[in-house]
Amino acid sequence: MRIAYLTARTFRGAALAPGALPSLEEDDYPLIAAAGAAEGVAFEPRYWDDAGAADAGYDAALIRSCWDYTSQTGRFIAALEGLEARGLRVFNPSAVVRWNAEKRYLQALQAAETPVIPTLWLDRVDARLAAQAFDAFEAAEIVLKPQVGAGSQGTIRLKRNSWSEGDLIAGPQGAAMAQPFYPAIETEGELSLFYFGGELAHVIRKIPQGGGWFANDLKARFLPEEADRKAQEVARAALAAAPAGLVYARVDLVRDPAGRLRVIELELIEPYLFLAFARGDAPLALVRALKAAAEGSPVLSG
Repeated sequence: MRIAYLTARTFRGAALAPGALPSLEEDDYPLIAAAGAAEGVAFEPRYWDDAGAADAGYDAALIRSCWDYTSQTGRFIAALEGLEARGLRVFNPSAVVRWNAEKRYLQALQAAETPVIPTLWLDRVDARLAAQAFDAFEAAEIVLKPQVGAGSQGTIRLKRNSWSEGDLIAGPQGAAMAQPFYPAIETEGELSLFYFGGELAHVIRKIPQGGGWFANDLKARFLPEEADRKAQEVARAALAAAPAGLVYARVDLVRDPAGRLRVIELELIEPYLFLAFARGDAPLALVRALKAAAEGSPVLSG
Protein backbone atom coordinates (compact mmCIF):
# COMPACT_ATOMS: atom_id res chain seq x y z
CA MET A 1 0.00 0.00 0.00
CA ARG A 2 1.22 3.50 -0.88
CA ILE A 3 0.12 6.57 1.06
CA ALA A 4 0.70 10.19 0.04
CA TYR A 5 2.07 11.98 3.09
CA LEU A 6 0.73 15.49 2.58
CA THR A 7 3.01 18.32 3.62
CA ALA A 8 3.63 21.99 2.80
CA ARG A 9 6.01 23.90 0.57
CA THR A 10 6.76 26.38 3.37
CA PHE A 11 7.24 26.29 7.12
CA ARG A 12 6.80 29.41 9.27
CA GLY A 13 6.93 31.56 6.18
CA ALA A 14 10.16 30.12 4.77
CA ALA A 15 10.31 27.98 1.63
CA LEU A 16 11.45 24.40 2.11
CA ALA A 17 13.91 22.66 -0.18
CA PRO A 18 12.21 20.34 -2.69
CA GLY A 19 11.26 17.11 -0.94
CA ALA A 20 12.15 18.45 2.50
CA LEU A 21 9.81 18.16 5.47
CA PRO A 22 9.43 20.80 8.19
CA SER A 23 11.92 20.42 11.02
CA LEU A 24 9.13 19.46 13.41
CA GLU A 25 8.63 16.30 11.35
CA GLU A 26 12.15 15.07 12.10
CA ASP A 27 10.83 13.03 15.02
CA ASP A 28 7.42 11.80 13.88
CA TYR A 29 7.94 11.00 10.20
CA PRO A 30 10.65 8.34 10.71
CA LEU A 31 8.49 6.63 13.33
CA ILE A 32 5.45 6.63 11.03
CA ALA A 33 7.53 5.42 8.09
CA ALA A 34 9.06 2.60 10.15
CA ALA A 35 5.66 1.50 11.43
CA GLY A 36 4.37 1.64 7.87
CA ALA A 37 7.18 -0.57 6.63
CA ALA A 38 6.28 -3.15 9.27
CA GLU A 39 2.69 -3.14 8.00
CA GLY A 40 3.48 -3.08 4.30
CA VAL A 41 2.61 0.61 3.92
CA ALA A 42 4.93 3.03 2.14
CA PHE A 43 4.61 6.76 2.90
CA GLU A 44 5.74 9.25 0.28
CA PRO A 45 5.82 13.01 1.00
CA ARG A 46 3.71 15.06 -1.43
CA TYR A 47 2.74 18.72 -1.37
CA TRP A 48 -0.91 19.21 -0.49
CA ASP A 49 -1.41 21.45 -3.53
CA ASP A 50 0.05 18.89 -5.94
CA ALA A 51 -3.01 17.80 -7.93
CA GLY A 52 -0.88 15.10 -9.57
CA ALA A 53 -1.06 13.06 -6.37
CA ALA A 54 -4.51 11.89 -7.44
CA ASP A 55 -3.03 10.17 -10.51
CA ALA A 56 0.08 8.73 -8.88
CA GLY A 57 -1.44 5.42 -7.81
CA TYR A 58 -1.74 6.13 -4.12
CA ASP A 59 -4.20 4.15 -2.02
CA ALA A 60 -4.91 7.16 0.21
CA ALA A 61 -3.51 10.48 1.39
CA LEU A 62 -2.66 11.38 4.99
CA ILE A 63 -2.75 15.05 6.01
CA ARG A 64 0.32 15.78 8.09
CA SER A 65 2.58 18.84 8.13
CA CYS A 66 0.31 21.16 6.11
CA TRP A 67 0.93 23.91 8.64
CA ASP A 68 0.62 26.75 6.14
CA TYR A 69 -3.07 26.15 5.49
CA THR A 70 -4.34 28.79 7.93
CA SER A 71 -3.34 31.60 5.57
CA GLN A 72 -5.11 29.93 2.63
CA THR A 73 -7.83 27.78 4.16
CA GLY A 74 -10.22 27.94 1.20
CA ARG A 75 -7.51 26.90 -1.23
CA PHE A 76 -6.40 24.10 1.07
CA ILE A 77 -9.88 22.63 1.40
CA ALA A 78 -10.47 22.97 -2.34
CA ALA A 79 -7.23 21.05 -3.00
CA LEU A 80 -8.33 18.21 -0.72
CA GLU A 81 -11.76 18.14 -2.32
CA GLY A 82 -10.07 17.97 -5.71
CA LEU A 83 -8.06 14.91 -4.69
CA GLU A 84 -11.21 13.23 -3.39
CA ALA A 85 -13.18 14.09 -6.52
CA ARG A 86 -10.53 12.29 -8.56
CA GLY A 87 -10.81 9.15 -6.44
CA LEU A 88 -8.09 9.58 -3.82
CA ARG A 89 -9.31 9.04 -0.27
CA VAL A 90 -7.99 11.71 2.10
CA PHE A 91 -7.71 11.32 5.88
CA ASN A 92 -9.07 13.01 7.69
CA PRO A 93 -11.65 13.75 4.93
CA SER A 94 -12.10 17.25 3.52
CA ALA A 95 -15.54 17.51 5.15
CA VAL A 96 -13.88 17.07 8.54
CA VAL A 97 -11.26 19.68 7.64
CA ARG A 98 -13.95 22.16 6.65
CA TRP A 99 -15.78 21.58 9.96
CA ASN A 100 -12.62 21.85 12.06
CA ALA A 101 -10.82 24.69 10.28
CA GLU A 102 -12.71 27.45 12.06
CA LYS A 103 -12.72 27.24 15.84
CA ARG A 104 -16.46 27.83 15.96
CA TYR A 105 -16.64 24.04 16.04
CA LEU A 106 -16.45 24.59 19.80
CA GLN A 107 -20.06 25.77 19.56
CA ALA A 108 -21.07 22.34 18.26
CA LEU A 109 -19.29 20.69 21.16
CA GLN A 110 -20.97 23.01 23.63
CA ALA A 111 -24.38 22.34 22.05
CA ALA A 112 -23.73 18.63 22.63
CA GLU A 113 -23.08 19.43 26.32
CA THR A 114 -19.36 18.75 26.09
CA PRO A 115 -17.53 20.83 28.70
CA VAL A 116 -15.57 23.39 26.68
CA ILE A 117 -13.72 26.52 27.69
CA PRO A 118 -16.09 29.53 27.69
CA THR A 119 -15.66 31.57 24.53
CA LEU A 120 -16.84 34.90 23.12
CA TRP A 121 -16.96 35.12 19.33
CA LEU A 122 -15.89 38.45 17.86
CA ASP A 123 -15.91 39.77 14.31
CA ARG A 124 -12.87 41.81 15.27
CA VAL A 125 -10.96 42.85 18.38
CA ASP A 126 -10.78 46.38 19.73
CA ALA A 127 -10.15 47.86 23.16
CA ARG A 128 -13.86 48.06 24.03
CA LEU A 129 -14.56 44.43 23.18
CA ALA A 130 -11.44 43.23 24.98
CA ALA A 131 -12.49 45.11 28.12
CA GLN A 132 -15.96 43.59 27.92
CA ALA A 133 -14.46 40.09 27.76
CA PHE A 134 -12.86 40.50 31.20
CA ASP A 135 -16.27 41.28 32.66
CA ALA A 136 -18.09 38.58 30.72
CA PHE A 137 -15.81 35.91 32.18
CA GLU A 138 -15.23 37.65 35.53
CA ALA A 139 -11.60 36.90 34.75
CA ALA A 140 -8.32 38.42 35.87
CA GLU A 141 -6.76 37.43 32.55
CA ILE A 142 -8.06 36.65 29.08
CA VAL A 143 -6.66 35.17 25.89
CA LEU A 144 -7.46 36.48 22.40
CA LYS A 145 -7.06 34.14 19.42
CA PRO A 146 -7.89 34.12 15.71
CA GLN A 147 -10.85 31.92 14.78
CA VAL A 148 -8.70 30.30 12.09
CA GLY A 149 -5.19 29.66 13.27
CA ALA A 150 -2.55 27.15 14.33
CA GLY A 151 0.60 27.13 16.40
CA SER A 152 -0.61 29.94 18.69
CA GLN A 153 0.01 32.53 15.95
CA GLY A 154 -1.81 35.78 16.63
CA THR A 155 -2.64 34.66 20.18
CA ILE A 156 -2.14 37.09 23.06
CA ARG A 157 -2.76 37.10 26.81
CA LEU A 158 -4.00 40.21 28.60
CA LYS A 159 -4.11 40.97 32.34
CA ARG A 160 -6.90 43.11 33.72
CA ASN A 161 -5.86 46.73 34.32
CA SER A 162 -2.37 46.17 32.92
CA TRP A 163 -2.83 46.18 29.17
CA SER A 164 -3.13 48.86 26.51
CA GLU A 165 -4.65 49.14 23.07
CA GLY A 166 -1.16 48.77 21.63
CA ASP A 167 -1.01 45.21 22.96
CA LEU A 168 -3.76 44.26 20.53
CA ILE A 169 -1.44 44.76 17.54
CA ALA A 170 0.13 41.34 18.15
CA GLY A 171 -3.28 39.70 18.48
CA PRO A 172 -5.85 38.50 15.96
CA GLN A 173 -6.52 40.97 13.16
CA GLY A 174 -9.75 39.48 11.84
CA ALA A 175 -12.46 37.23 13.25
CA ALA A 176 -11.41 36.41 16.79
CA MET A 177 -12.33 34.62 19.97
CA ALA A 178 -11.85 35.56 23.61
CA GLN A 179 -11.42 33.04 26.43
CA PRO A 180 -10.52 33.23 30.11
CA PHE A 181 -6.95 32.32 30.96
CA TYR A 182 -6.79 29.41 33.39
CA PRO A 183 -3.81 29.56 35.82
CA ALA A 184 -3.58 25.75 35.76
CA ILE A 185 -2.11 26.03 32.24
CA GLU A 186 1.09 27.42 33.78
CA THR A 187 1.38 24.65 36.38
CA GLU A 188 -0.13 21.42 35.08
CA GLY A 189 -0.34 22.48 31.43
CA GLU A 190 -2.61 20.85 28.87
CA LEU A 191 -3.49 17.18 28.65
CA SER A 192 -3.62 15.86 25.08
CA LEU A 193 -5.40 12.60 24.30
CA PHE A 194 -4.67 11.01 20.91
CA TYR A 195 -7.19 8.73 19.23
CA PHE A 196 -6.38 6.62 16.17
CA GLY A 197 -9.27 4.82 14.53
CA GLY A 198 -11.48 5.79 17.47
CA GLU A 199 -9.23 4.14 20.06
CA LEU A 200 -7.11 5.94 22.64
CA ALA A 201 -3.50 5.50 21.53
CA HIS A 202 -1.48 7.68 23.90
CA VAL A 203 -1.61 10.69 26.19
CA ILE A 204 0.84 13.59 26.53
CA ARG A 205 0.98 16.35 29.13
CA LYS A 206 2.36 19.62 27.77
CA ILE A 207 3.74 21.95 30.44
CA PRO A 208 5.02 25.47 29.64
CA GLN A 209 8.58 26.19 30.75
CA GLY A 210 10.90 29.14 31.20
CA GLY A 211 8.19 31.59 32.16
CA GLY A 212 6.17 30.91 29.02
CA TRP A 213 2.49 30.03 28.88
CA PHE A 214 2.13 28.30 25.50
CA ALA A 215 1.77 24.57 26.09
CA ASN A 216 2.60 23.87 22.43
CA ASP A 217 5.80 25.91 22.48
CA LEU A 218 8.94 23.96 21.59
CA LYS A 219 10.38 24.97 24.97
CA ALA A 220 7.57 23.24 26.84
CA ARG A 221 7.99 19.88 28.56
CA PHE A 222 6.19 16.95 26.96
CA LEU A 223 5.54 14.03 29.26
CA PRO A 224 3.80 10.71 28.55
CA GLU A 225 0.92 10.17 30.91
CA GLU A 226 -2.18 8.09 31.56
CA ALA A 227 -5.64 9.63 31.26
CA ASP A 228 -8.09 8.97 34.07
CA ARG A 229 -11.72 8.05 33.52
CA LYS A 230 -12.94 11.65 33.69
CA ALA A 231 -10.44 12.89 31.12
CA GLN A 232 -11.44 10.10 28.76
CA GLU A 233 -15.13 10.87 29.26
CA VAL A 234 -14.62 14.50 28.28
CA ALA A 235 -12.50 13.53 25.27
CA ARG A 236 -15.04 10.96 24.13
CA ALA A 237 -17.82 13.52 24.41
CA ALA A 238 -15.87 15.86 22.15
CA LEU A 239 -15.29 13.14 19.57
CA ALA A 240 -18.94 12.11 19.65
CA ALA A 241 -19.90 15.67 18.67
CA ALA A 242 -17.46 15.71 15.74
CA PRO A 243 -18.05 14.38 12.21
CA ALA A 244 -17.65 10.64 11.69
CA GLY A 245 -14.74 8.95 9.92
CA LEU A 246 -11.81 10.20 12.00
CA VAL A 247 -8.60 8.26 11.47
CA TYR A 248 -6.80 10.51 13.96
CA ALA A 249 -7.80 13.10 16.55
CA ARG A 250 -6.16 15.06 19.32
CA VAL A 251 -8.24 16.38 22.20
CA ASP A 252 -6.58 19.08 24.32
CA LEU A 253 -7.93 19.50 27.85
CA VAL A 254 -7.32 22.18 30.48
CA ARG A 255 -8.46 22.47 34.07
CA ASP A 256 -10.65 25.41 35.06
CA PRO A 257 -10.41 27.18 38.47
CA ALA A 258 -13.16 24.88 39.83
CA GLY A 259 -11.06 21.83 38.97
CA ARG A 260 -13.17 20.70 36.01
CA LEU A 261 -11.54 19.51 32.80
CA ARG A 262 -12.63 21.39 29.69
CA VAL A 263 -11.87 21.04 25.99
CA ILE A 264 -9.72 23.89 24.71
CA GLU A 265 -8.99 22.38 21.27
CA LEU A 266 -10.13 19.45 19.14
CA GLU A 267 -7.45 18.97 16.50
CA LEU A 268 -8.63 16.98 13.47
CA ILE A 269 -6.64 18.47 10.58
CA GLU A 270 -2.87 18.33 11.04
CA PRO A 271 -2.17 17.96 14.77
CA TYR A 272 1.36 17.38 15.91
CA LEU A 273 1.20 13.83 17.26
CA PHE A 274 4.12 13.78 19.76
CA LEU A 275 4.91 10.20 18.75
CA ALA A 276 8.51 10.47 19.94
CA PHE A 277 7.20 11.07 23.48
CA ALA A 278 4.51 8.39 23.45
CA ARG A 279 4.44 5.17 25.39
CA GLY A 280 3.60 1.94 23.62
CA ASP A 281 3.11 1.47 19.88
CA ALA A 282 1.34 4.72 18.96
CA PRO A 283 2.94 4.93 15.47
CA LEU A 284 1.79 1.38 14.72
CA ALA A 285 -1.72 2.19 15.96
CA LEU A 286 -1.86 5.17 13.59
CA VAL A 287 -0.67 3.14 10.61
CA ARG A 288 -3.12 0.33 11.30
CA ALA A 289 -6.02 2.76 11.64
CA LEU A 290 -5.05 4.46 8.38
CA LYS A 291 -4.53 1.17 6.57
CA ALA A 292 -7.94 -0.11 7.65
CA ALA A 293 -9.65 3.12 6.58
CA ALA A 294 -7.86 3.10 3.23
CA GLU A 295 -9.08 -0.47 2.69
CA GLY A 296 -12.63 0.66 3.35
CA SER A 297 -13.16 -0.57 6.89
CA PRO A 298 -15.53 1.56 8.98
CA VAL A 299 -13.74 3.97 11.29
CA LEU A 300 -14.87 3.72 14.89
CA SER A 301 -16.50 6.84 16.28
CA GLY A 302 -15.49 8.51 19.49
